[in-house]
Amino acid sequence: MSHTKWRTAIFALIALFALFATSCSSSEDADEPRATEPAPTSAPEPADEPEPEPEPADEPADEPADEPEPADEPADEPADEPEPADEPADEPEPTAAPTPIPVPEGSTVGITDDTIKIGILRSDSKALEEAGILPDTGDIPRNYVVFAEQVNARGGAGGRNIEIVFHAYPPGASPTDQQAACIAATEDDQVAIVHFVGGVTAETVLCATEGHDRIAYMLSGILPQEIYDRSNGLLFSHAMTTERLVGTWPTMADSLDLLEGRTLGLMRGDIGEHELAAGVLEAALAEAGYELADEVALPCQGTSCSQVDIGLERMQAAGVDTVFSLVPPSPFGIAVYLGAQAGYEPQWLVSDIENMVFASVAQAVYNRSADPSVFHGMYGLTYGLDRLSPDEHSIECNAVFTEVTGIEYDIVEDEDAWSAVGSTCLFIKNVEAAANWSQDTYGTVNQTTLIQGFETLTDYKLGDITGSWSATKHDAPDVVTLKELNAECACWVEVDDARMLLDQ
Repeated sequence: MSHTKWRTAIFALIALFALFATSCSSSEDADEPRATEPAPTSAPEPADEPEPEPEPADEPADEPADEPEPADEPADEPADEPEPADEPADEPEPTAAPTPIPVPEGSTVGITDDTIKIGILRSDSKALEEAGILPDTGDIPRNYVVFAEQVNARGGAGGRNIEIVFHAYPPGASPTDQQAACIAATEDDQVAIVHFVGGVTAETVLCATEGHDRIAYMLSGILPQEIYDRSNGLLFSHAMTTERLVGTWPTMADSLDLLEGRTLGLMRGDIGEHELAAGVLEAALAEAGYELADEVALPCQGTSCSQVDIGLERMQAAGVDTVFSLVPPSPFGIAVYLGAQAGYEPQWLVSDIENMVFASVAQAVYNRSADPSVFHGMYGLTYGLDRLSPDEHSIECNAVFTEVTGIEYDIVEDEDAWSAVGSTCLFIKNVEAAANWSQDTYGTVNQTTLIQGFETLTDYKLGDITGSWSATKHDAPDVVTLKELNAECACWVEVDDARMLLDQ
């Protein structure tokens, strides 16, 4: 072989070796083609250097993956702070109702931000009391002033001073006579509440409620449910409706064996209220298995009735020996007296219709006859007007009255005056309670909220009178009883175990 051919073979062998080395390097890093260089052994080192780089690349990738632990710590902190979270949860109690309770619309006649005006309408019986015909009831107007001033001194009724005006009418006044007092209180004085002390007619009550849209509040007087309905929720009373009282009469009388084997009759006034009561009585008697042998309607005007003698003759002719009476006290006393004079002494049954079961009425009737025996066997159905024993309320009120005025009424000798103090005091306290409820609930007082305030007075008690008011019941008493007239003391005595609780 020539030198030239040998040299050519050597160079070909070297090229072949270089090509083999290059192909090995390209198989490890195809993305970085290398040029054929004289030092092929150094080529793998640059290719190996990127391999350690994944560790730095992995560390940043691992760090975010390892960071949930720090991330969990902030997430755990709110979960570990229930106490701060609970404190805001307790705050909504005072602000739970962001919007105030809507105030019902209602008249504000007689009601300002400073005063509540009340008109007291009453029968002025002072002349009859001074003449000894009726017991002394004390100074009625002064009673109201004393207790109104007590309320005003302790902040008022719903933060308002009670302002009182008085209007009187004669005893036994007709609806026409009483109308003038109603108009004076409602139109002239613009009172918010008309308060009737006693002796008021249904027409006068409707003058205040139906005619002048004022709250009427009665101390006594039995009225039909119709008058409450026509008053449209404006009438409240310490007395009982005709239907509730008279409807129990036969049951109560029969429980004492006052009806069995008797011939029954009814004397009443020829007036609407008595006619309604007569219908209720007849229906209740029929349900108990009894009926009336005769019914007499006397011509009556106010508290006076005529033709009493003719009525008695009819009763006697029909053989009536038990008479239900609805006539007022004065003509009733005349009937008892005239009957006794003629030898006619039936068993008399009276009621709180016309306020018959009063100590004062018993005394007035007693004065009609010098013979007390004519009153034996007289029974009265009552819801408790004539209180038997002192109650805490009346004792407390009389103590306040005596402290303010220096006048002290004896609970026995001055029973009517002592009781009048308690009744007056209760009325003022109820006005205060109703107005306070209205102010506390709505932040103001108007006629509608004041009515709602009265309806919250569910625990009603005055002496022996117990009961309640509600949104559907504005006659307070819930109990009736029978009392027997004791002629020796001219007083009513409750019959043992004769009380009955009525549906409320």
